[in-house]
Amino acid sequence: MPRYPALGQTLQDLPGLAALVAEARRIGELDQRLRALLPPKLAAECRLANCRGGQLVFLARTPDWASKLRLSSRQLLHEARLVLGVDELRLTVKVARPDANSPFA
Repeated sequence: MPRYPALGQTLQDLPGLAALVAEARRIGELDQRLRALLPPKLAAECRLANCRGGQLVFLARTPDWASKLRLSSRQLLHEARLVLGVDELRLTVKVARPDANSPFA
């Protein structure tokens, strides 16, 4: 018997963890799809942080990038509605603080 269980076996034993991993993958895929619509420099300066309850939350590195991202909100919301199959979505843009937990660290 191996000392450490296989990852798949561990995930089966922890359904909450499996759901968390699935949600992270879903947000990651949506992030890639939405940022592909943006100019490359802007796409490098922002990340989709969450998508829940009809709200997309993006993080931007600086207030300037956040403003530029807000200008693209119509295009981002249109694509997200198509991908998610929902009619009502809102977009929130926040500035991420540059610390160790930042997606830009």
